[in-house]
Amino acid sequence: MLDFIPVWQYNADTNNLNERTTGLVSYLATLFREPLAFFDQAIYRIAAVLIGLCLHEFAHAYVAYRCGDDTAKLAGRMTINPLAHLDPFGTLLMFFVGFGFARPVPINPYKFEGNRVRADFFVAIAGICMNIILFLLFTVLTIVCSTFMWDERVINEYGLSILVSYRYNAIWSIISGNAMNTFGEIIKISWMVPFVRLFAYTALVNLNLAIFNLLPIPPLDGYHVFNDLIFKGRFHLTRMGFRIAMGAVLVLSATGLLGRVISFCVYPIQDLVLLPVKAIWG
Repeated sequence: MLDFIPVWQYNADTNNLNERTTGLVSYLATLFREPLAFFDQAIYRIAAVLIGLCLHEFAHAYVAYRCGDDTAKLAGRMTINPLAHLDPFGTLLMFFVGFGFARPVPINPYKFEGNRVRADFFVAIAGICMNIILFLLFTVLTIVCSTFMWDERVINEYGLSILVSYRYNAIWSIISGNAMNTFGEIIKISWMVPFVRLFAYTALVNLNLAIFNLLPIPPLDGYHVFNDLIFKGRFHLTRMGFRIAMGAVLVLSATGLLGRVISFCVYPIQDLVLLPVKAIWG
């Protein structure tokens, strides 16, 4: 299964929380306009993507193994070692262009035990579920660490939704590296900023990865999920069909169209996640 990895870039020229997958031109413009800020963010971006990517691929391989297919394990893919999962060209695209892809996890459906369609569904959904779990985990870490990092005035004025909502300038300032300049006087424990920055970015990346891979278009995981649920695995694309679909996904990612679809889903999901947070902390 081929997994695309979208990447997002903060627009430092505005105070608005713009949707981040704005297209190839905007992404590269940031590299040439603010190279230091670009590479500063790249450190956290790469770390966040590696966490989401490696565990996503590990989930595919592990569930396939539990379903009877040891192909990925024998190929050394049932691991969280990033070297086992990174595609050289896809990694370069991810860093310099703003989107990329990982190496496909080898799956042999003829080795599945029992119902092959059900096994294929479980393998496909495993990576998405892993990203959702990571999103929730790192959201909680962001909340807990931010509770100690911020001065009480921030919590009293904005509430805890400021800690995880992408709609507020505070969280974007942390992710983009501007927190100390913008909110330095009300940050109580400055050494926690890099950790909160990493946690917030990792939560963001994993939520977007989960939504992105749920899209029912080949070669994304959502195609397998949709095919197994609706068509009972009967719909098959030729190798040429997959290549054409892969090219279409690359083009849609480069133009930012897929990013706008993803951002349309991000905010309602975040609001849903914030409900228990608000219920617990007020």
